[in-house]
Amino acid sequence: MFSSLVRIDTMAKFDCVQSRLVRLFGYHGRFVARHPLAVLLLSLSTALVLSSGVVFLKYENNTENLFTPIASRAQSERETLEELFPTNFEMFTPTRVTATSQRSVVVIVTAKDGKNILRTDSVAEILQLRDTIFATTAKAVDGTLIRYESVCAEWKGSCVANPVLVWWDYLQAMNSSSVYLPMPFGQLPSNERIYFDGFIAPGVEENGEIVYTEAVTLLFFLRNDPIEMFDRSGLWEDAVAKQLESTTFGNIEVVYYTSDALDEAQNKLAVSVLPYFCVTFSFLTIFAVLTCLMADWVQSKPWLANSGILSALIAISSGVGLLSYCGVPFNQVVASMPFLAMGIGIDDMFIMVSAWRRTDRYATVEDRMSTALSEAAISITITSLTDFLGFCVAAITPLPAVRSFCLYTGVVILLDFVFQVTFFASMMVFSGRREAQNRHCYTCREVLPPEKSPSVIYRMFCSGGTGGQVDEGTSQSREHAVMRFFRNQFSPFVTGPFVMTVVAFCYAIYLVFGVYGCFNLTEGLQLSNLAEEGSVTNAFFRTSSEYFNELGPTVSVVIKGDVNYWEPDVQLKLGQLMTRFKDNSYLGTVKGSEFWLDDFKRFAESANVSDQDSFVSLLQDRFLQEPLFEKYSEDINFDHESGSITSSRFLIMFGSVDSTLKESDVMIQTRKLADNDSMELVVFSPQFVVYEQYVIILPNTIQTLCIAIVSMLIVSLILIPSVAVAFIVTASVISIEIGVVGGMSYLGISLDGISMINLIICIGFSIDFSAHVCYAYISQRSGLSPREKVAGALHSLGFPILQSGVSTLLSLLSLLATKSYIFTSFAKVNLLVMAFGMLHGLVFLPVVLMLLGSCCRTTSLKSTEAIRNVVVAGGTPDKDKIEQSTDLDQSGIVNTAFDSSHDVSEDPS
Repeated sequence: MFSSLVRIDTMAKFDCVQSRLVRLFGYHGRFVARHPLAVLLLSLSTALVLSSGVVFLKYENNTENLFTPIASRAQSERETLEELFPTNFEMFTPTRVTATSQRSVVVIVTAKDGKNILRTDSVAEILQLRDTIFATTAKAVDGTLIRYESVCAEWKGSCVANPVLVWWDYLQAMNSSSVYLPMPFGQLPSNERIYFDGFIAPGVEENGEIVYTEAVTLLFFLRNDPIEMFDRSGLWEDAVAKQLESTTFGNIEVVYYTSDALDEAQNKLAVSVLPYFCVTFSFLTIFAVLTCLMADWVQSKPWLANSGILSALIAISSGVGLLSYCGVPFNQVVASMPFLAMGIGIDDMFIMVSAWRRTDRYATVEDRMSTALSEAAISITITSLTDFLGFCVAAITPLPAVRSFCLYTGVVILLDFVFQVTFFASMMVFSGRREAQNRHCYTCREVLPPEKSPSVIYRMFCSGGTGGQVDEGTSQSREHAVMRFFRNQFSPFVTGPFVMTVVAFCYAIYLVFGVYGCFNLTEGLQLSNLAEEGSVTNAFFRTSSEYFNELGPTVSVVIKGDVNYWEPDVQLKLGQLMTRFKDNSYLGTVKGSEFWLDDFKRFAESANVSDQDSFVSLLQDRFLQEPLFEKYSEDINFDHESGSITSSRFLIMFGSVDSTLKESDVMIQTRKLADNDSMELVVFSPQFVVYEQYVIILPNTIQTLCIAIVSMLIVSLILIPSVAVAFIVTASVISIEIGVVGGMSYLGISLDGISMINLIICIGFSIDFSAHVCYAYISQRSGLSPREKVAGALHSLGFPILQSGVSTLLSLLSLLATKSYIFTSFAKVNLLVMAFGMLHGLVFLPVVLMLLGSCCRTTSLKSTEAIRNVVVAGGTPDKDKIEQSTDLDQSGIVNTAFDSSHDVSEDPS
C-alpha cells in the first residue's frame, strides 16, 4: 500500500524474482512512454468491454442464501422433513412449520407508554388493528381481489386463529368487561383449550389470570403451496405492510414482520450506501489532489491525482462487470467493496507518483518512466499480491455472502493493479511530457522557473520547474518535510531508552486488553443487524428479543425406518429417548413437548394393542379421529399396504436461548443425541438454518486466517529473504490480529461473516505495514547501527505509511454515518486495522528492530540501481555489472541521513 525501494540480494535464494521483475517493469515503462496514447486507448477499451457486463448484474437478496453455509446440514435435514412431513395448509399448526420462508404477517403490539397492554383502551385498539388487517385487500395479476380468508393457512376449514384474539372475542360475546387472560390456558364452551404461551410477554399473574403484560403477538399465517398461492400470499403481505405503515393508533405501538421483509431490507441497504460512496469519492479526490500539490506549479500533479481516482473507479466497474459476466451474484455485503477498493487504488497512485518524483528530473520522460515503473510497480505488486492472496483464501468460505465479497474485491484489486500500470502509467507519461516542457499543472501553459519570475504574484501562482537549466545539486526531486521529520525528530524520539521502555509497557497493556477481548467475543450475525437501524424490520427483531426471548426453537425429532411402536420395550426406549432430549443439561429449559405415542398410550390403556394390526387400527380409526388428537395425523406416516408406520416425529419446545452460544449448543447437542442413538433419527428446527453459521464461523475463521498467514509468510520469505525478519513479520501480523479481534468485542461487533472478511483484510494490510518496514530496515547500508537503520527505514516509509493510513481512513469514514450494522462494522474493524497497523509500523516494530537488530543478519545488498541504469540505457543487465555497482542505500537516502552538512532543499508544501 505504500512504497519501499526494492533491492536485490544477490546472495539470496529468491533474488531472481526481484531482478526479473525490475527488468520487466523497466521495459514496460519504456514501452508505455513510447506509446502512451495506444496504451491509454487499449486500457479504456478493455475497461469499457468489461464494464458492459454490469447489464447482466444479478442481485442476490435472499437472506438464507446469503448467510447460510453452502450444503449445510440444516438444509439437508429440512429437505428430509419436507419430504416426509410436508406442511398441510388445511390442517396447519405453527409448531410444525419447516420452511424459513413461511408466508405470514407477525405483529407485535406494545403500549406507547411502555406499561400494561391489558387495558380496555389498548385492547380496543388491538381489535381495531385486527379488523384493519382483515379488511386489507390486494389485487392479483388476473385482477381479482385477494383477501385474508382466501390465502390464510387453515385448520379444519377455518383460518388459523390467534388465541389472544379468540379469547377477547369470547369475552365480548359474553358481554364481559374483563380483558385479562386466564392461565395456563383458556377453556371455551366447546371444550377447546387455547394456549397463550408465546403470544404474550411474561407478565404478572393474580388469581389465575394474567393481569399485566407489556406486549402481545398477533400471527396471521398464509399458504405457501401451491406456487400460485405462494405468490398471492406475498401480494397480500405487501398490502398489509403498506397498510400498517400508514396506520397509527393513540395508545399502542405496532411493529410488524413479513416473510419478504429481510430480503427487501437487503435491497434498501444496497441503494442507501450510494450517497455515502459519493461523499467518500469527494473526500478522497480532495485528499489526493492536495497531497499531489507542491509550491512548484510544474511539479504539482492535480490532474494526475484525478487520474488515479479515475483508475480506481475503472477497476471497480470492470471488476463488477467481469464477475457479472461470470454470473457471480452481487449483494449488500459486496456493496462495501468500492470503499475499500478506492482506498487501495489511491495508495497505489501515491506509490507511483512518489517513485516518479525520486527519478532524475533532467532525464528524458522515457528514462524516468522506466526507472519509476521498475521501482514502484514492484512495490504495488507486493501489496496487490498479498491482498489478492488474502481474498482468494477467504473465498473458500462456505458463506455465500462472504464468498461473493472476496471474489469481487480480489478481482477488483487485481484489475486495479493492471490499470495502474497501463491507464495511470500512460497518464503519467502525458504529465511527464508537460513537466518536461515546463508547463503549468492546471493551465498547461509554459511558465518561467521561480528564479525568473517577473513578480511575487507570478512566483506564487505560476512559476515552477527549471526552465531547462541543469542543476547537478537538485537532479533528484525535492525531499518532503514529513520524511525529514520521521528521520530527524520521530526516529530519535521513539528509539530513545525511556520511550522504548514506555512503548514496551504500552504494548504489554495492548496485548492484555487484546487477549481479554478475544475471549469475550460473541459469535454469529443477528437477524436484526441485517436491516437498517430504525427500520420497522430492525425494530421488530429488537422488540421480539426484548419481550419474547423466553421461547427458544421448536425441534422436530424424526424417527425413520420400521419401528415396532406397539412393543412395550420399544415404547420404553422411545420414552427414554424423549427424556434424554428433555433432561440434557446442555439444552437448557424445555418448555414442553408433543409426542403422539405418549397421548396414545394413555388413550389405549384399556384396549388390547399387543400386535401391529390392533395398534395401527386403534391409532388410525379412533385416536387420530379425536378432535384433541387430530394434529398428530401430521406426525405419522403409514405404509397402507403393509399397515406399518414408516416414520413419525415428536416435538421438543425449548425455553429461553439468550445467546448465540446457547443457540448453537441446542443444535449441536440435539444432533449429537440423534447421531448417537441406535435408531435412525433426524432433528430439525427452522432456526437451525440461522444457527448453522454460528457453528462454522469460528473454526472457519481460524482455518482461513491460518492459511492466509502461511501464504503471506511465504510471500515474505520470497521478498524478504531473512528467516529472523520473516518471524518478526509473522509475529507482527498475529499481534495486529489480536488487537483487532479484541477491539471488536469492545465495540460490540460479533464474529460473523462480515467481521471474518475484515480479519482477512487485516492480514493483507498488516503484512504491508510490517513487511515493508522490516525489509527497509535490512536493506540499509551495511555498517550502520540498528538506530541508524531504523532512522533510514522510517525516513523511507514513515510518510507513505501515514498517507496510506489517512487515505484508507477517509475512504471508510462515511460508512460510519450509515444506519447499517454491516457497513458500520465493516468501517469500524477496518479503522482498527489501520490504527493498529500504523501503530505497529511506526512505533512497535522500530522498537523491536532496535532490540533484535543483531538477530536480523543481512548479507551485502546490491542496489537495483545497477539494473535500472542498464535498463534505462536499453541494455540487458548481467551479473558482473550488478556486482560492480556501488553498494548504495535506498536511492542515496541513508547516505545523507546522518550527514548534517548535507543540504536538502525543502518542499514548501
